[in-house]
Amino acid sequence: MDAYVAALNSKDIEALSGLATPGNDADAEVADRVGRLGGRQMEVAKMELRHEFGPEFATAHLSLRAQDGTTQEEILGLSRHDGRWYVTMGQNPNPSKTPASTARP
Repeated sequence: MDAYVAALNSKDIEALSGLATPGNDADAEVADRVGRLGGRQMEVAKMELRHEFGPEFATAHLSLRAQDGTTQEEILGLSRHDGRWYVTMGQNPNPSKTPASTARP
């Protein structure tokens, strides 16, 4: 989470993109996050990590405080690949599963 906040604070799109799940097309979401939250000199005021879907997936509940005193709440999905944690951003352009149909039988 330190790397996530540091990338936002420095508006470092490349660093933030490097935190996205490998293989995901995260460019639009990274640009959105940098646009909304970048450069605010935030620090983590509170963080809670939860493993709700097994050892390879988690959520990070963050309370961030900006230098101007404003706060931001973030809930980030996390996934572990090859022993490293990534922030779930963007979509996988080649999903291995197709979405379920929403049509009535």
